[in-house]
Amino acid sequence: MAPSTATMVCAMFAKTIEISFVTVFVAFIGQVLTRRSFVKKSKGMTLAEMTMRNWVIQPGFMLTHWETLPYAAVTFLGAVSLIATIASTFYTTASDVMVSPKLKFGGWESKELNGHVLSSYANTFATQDSCPTPLRKEDPDGPVFAASSCLDIQYAGQSYRNLVSFLTEWDEINHNGTGASLDMSHRPVGTTLLYDNTTLTSSWIKKEYSNVTQQFENHGRIIHNVTMAMPHPGVYGAATHPVNKILQPNDLSGVGEYAIRASVVSPVINVMCVNMDENELAPLIYTEWPNRKTNSTGVGNQTTGWFGWDGEVPQPAENEWLNRTTVDDIFRWGPRYQRRPPVFQLYPSNFNMITNTTVHQGDAIYLLAKSAAITNYTLCEMRSWVTPKCSTHFNISGTAGAHMQAHCEDPDDLDRYDRSVPEVSPEMAVGDWRNVADQWRLSMDINGGTVNNNASNARTLTQFILEDGKLNPLLPSMAETLAVFASSTLIIGGLGSPFVHYWGYETMQLGDPGALAPFNASIRTQEYTSSHEYEWQNVFYLALVLVFVINVFCLAYFLSRSGLVTDYTEPQNLFALAVNSPPSQQLKGSCGGGPIKRDFVVPWRVAYAKGPNHYFFEEANSRPWRGRYAEQDISTDSEYQEAKERSSYKRLTYYARTKGRTQEIPPDGSRSPLPGSGARSPMPPRTPLNGRPSSRSLPDLSADVRAALSAPKHDDISFQHDFWTRCRCCRGGRSPLALIRRIVLIPLANSLYALEEAAEAVPPVVPALIACLFLLIALPLMIAWNII
Repeated sequence: MAPSTATMVCAMFAKTIEISFVTVFVAFIGQVLTRRSFVKKSKGMTLAEMTMRNWVIQPGFMLTHWETLPYAAVTFLGAVSLIATIASTFYTTASDVMVSPKLKFGGWESKELNGHVLSSYANTFATQDSCPTPLRKEDPDGPVFAASSCLDIQYAGQSYRNLVSFLTEWDEINHNGTGASLDMSHRPVGTTLLYDNTTLTSSWIKKEYSNVTQQFENHGRIIHNVTMAMPHPGVYGAATHPVNKILQPNDLSGVGEYAIRASVVSPVINVMCVNMDENELAPLIYTEWPNRKTNSTGVGNQTTGWFGWDGEVPQPAENEWLNRTTVDDIFRWGPRYQRRPPVFQLYPSNFNMITNTTVHQGDAIYLLAKSAAITNYTLCEMRSWVTPKCSTHFNISGTAGAHMQAHCEDPDDLDRYDRSVPEVSPEMAVGDWRNVADQWRLSMDINGGTVNNNASNARTLTQFILEDGKLNPLLPSMAETLAVFASSTLIIGGLGSPFVHYWGYETMQLGDPGALAPFNASIRTQEYTSSHEYEWQNVFYLALVLVFVINVFCLAYFLSRSGLVTDYTEPQNLFALAVNSPPSQQLKGSCGGGPIKRDFVVPWRVAYAKGPNHYFFEEANSRPWRGRYAEQDISTDSEYQEAKERSSYKRLTYYARTKGRTQEIPPDGSRSPLPGSGARSPMPPRTPLNGRPSSRSLPDLSADVRAALSAPKHDDISFQHDFWTRCRCCRGGRSPLALIRRIVLIPLANSLYALEEAAEAVPPVVPALIACLFLLIALPLMIAWNII
């Protein structure tokens, strides 16, 4: 199932559950209240309790009619209804946050991955076969020349791209003037591209040999020895191979992501550049040998060896190690090291370089360069091997792209190859890489100094030659630049190479696509899961749990009852029963402006007349069972009567239209009750013309009776004590309960009364408008400012 389809299905299920939950709970409220109203000895049900069904169906009802909350929410059923309202309101949101499928990272898992191995590292024939070209059958000189030409283009393109990227980073450092660190650990590294969609980042290793200052103190000359490791390019193919069953970003709607830490070897390149004067180089320059045959180059006094000069170089023999130099121990030449030094045709001129890639059984190529800033020459040796002291970190994202990095020489790295494979042989330079490097230098004519071609690449590289016994904080060294420049050979030579430090097959090159080889890795994938993304979202579990618990509670209630009764809280049933019920003295005058205050807590019961077989509403008690109105009779509550008049004024329109004509208003502005009904007129009260209210609006009571009624009664719940003083009758109460009543309960009751009075002066739509403004303006701003 596609993620978008799964999200839609989850949303549909969540909405279905929400609707069914609301339906079940509304039915539960109706059954509880109706059954209670049937019982003669029960306290019946109130209008405030009937409105609880509206809370769940229409949560905004609590904002527009919040005057019912103090009467209904304090009961057990009211508290459950309030909780159910909150749960149903946030259930869809909770389901989307906690249940709907979303991308989430799991933990790191150890896993054995498999990837194709085609040839040994830096296999020249394998690199030529891997180069894509349509000219293998079209080239007149055969497929070998076609593949070689293709490889030259590939080397040149990738090498110059890597060099430009490296110099761009140094240009920013030089332009800002901030300077880079003199420690190789913090100097810029090289990057390259794999398949044009994956960035590979290198890492400087063996940094203990890269300290120019220390080398200058030890040898008295400028030496910069750098080693750069690249991630194993074969990890990309293994990560995307179907055999490993890793969900790719395309499988997750293009937004997936995963990370791999592969325990594989990493190809490295070592570049050591040593500054030497002309006399120190003389044993290695053919034009300085006796019996030399030279020609003039036309550039000053510069001479070069004749066309067949390399034939005069002594051929390899058991005891033939060519001339000795002062840098034999630095480059490890001579019989002690069983390695022959290079020989060059001439001294290069300023801004030029020449190379030697023909040392017998050599494992390196050599480059001799001349800077115009100093008189000395610079001899660089370039080698390559695979190191077990690294792991390859591969991260791929459908939105951020793919990135691979060599993570090396970290003692805390549990994924290092030498930890996965403890028995590792010492690092040794790979001789085949010299052939790859020879193809690389031909592709960019680095040997152009033999004819003084003044190539741009040579001019650029020679200006990075170190002039002092320390690194330049504003420029890279020539050794660093050469390592980055030649890093393309590591990637091309590493494709299809083994993940281990040895070659374990009989032939040096296998048939396409190669053999699957395992390697250890730690993998962290991002998959669609039903879970939250942030810790604070755990609060939404409460909504899911509440819906489930309340559903179970309602189910248990329904199972414990023998069937369902007619729900008299439903509007159609309530209307049918109300119009067939006798008038109520306690709700007298509420038909125009609607119920207020005391009306909400009047208890009602469904009565039955057996003779005519008739059901009707009747008052369960002459006054409310509890609350502030429990001790107040309807006939003596003048404040309540005045509030009803004010309520009618606020809630009804100023004019009542009958048959298209406006009802006439008496000249004195009074509002007479409707004849024979006892109800107030739907018309709002109006102040008489003389400014004095009509005597009919005042209760027909004597002054002493009104004073007695207005005096507070101590046993009345509405009696208010002062916070700091006690009345005479309470003065003896020193118990903790009395203290809690004075300090906590009475101020709380006063606050509720104040809110109730304020509700009479606030139009019902104002709380809803405030809530809308909060949701539309305040809440987005709080989220944008990270307040919540």
